[in-house]
Amino acid sequence: MKFNLHINFPQRSIFGFRILSSFQSSIFCYILLFFGKIANYLFGFSKTQIISGSLFNVILHTSIVILIINVIDKRKQLKKINFLFLNFILFLFLPFSFYMIFKYTLVLFSFWI
Repeated sequence: MKFNLHINFPQRSIFGFRILSSFQSSIFCYILLFFGKIANYLFGFSKTQIISGSLFNVILHTSIVILIINVIDKRKQLKKINFLFLNFILFLFLPFSFYMIFKYTLVLFSFWI
């Protein structure tokens, strides 16, 4: 018995734009990682800067997780070897991204309480 789980995701976003392809999602994810790494050094040590840096990191890593989910959903658009070569680092980065979301969410709650 073969279990076939197929979720029919919409092809347009809630704003009417096309959903990115697997290649576009991968490239944009690497761009976000690059600019996120550079931008993290620009946040300071005052309370408002820590809160804004935490919000930035939560949004950044949530976007990366969404893009990786889109890469996995659209994986049939690329050859298997190209897909694995392009996305291997992203798959290794996924648990770290979940950790960063959890970590900076706790930082935000610590300032809120």
